[in-house]
Amino acid sequence: MFEASVVVAVLIALGQFAKLYIDSKYIPLVTMFLGILAGLIYLPAETIQSGVFNGIIVGLSANGLFDITKTLHGKTE
Repeated sequence: MFEASVVVAVLIALGQFAKLYIDSKYIPLVTMFLGILAGLIYLPAETIQSGVFNGIIVGLSANGLFDITKTLHGKTE
């Protein structure tokens, strides 16, 4: 279980880093792609389909967690 939470934190950090190079509106796509990649490579899964599904869940979690923190700090972009 801790693996997924670490991956979410890393995806948020990588999304922030990617903002230096690409437009902010594409960050959810970047984190989703990286989440799927992490689901296939890093997160434990029995099949490729469950790895992709785990990656999608992690990518969506990273996007949602970032949006919540943005709302709490009152930043709108």
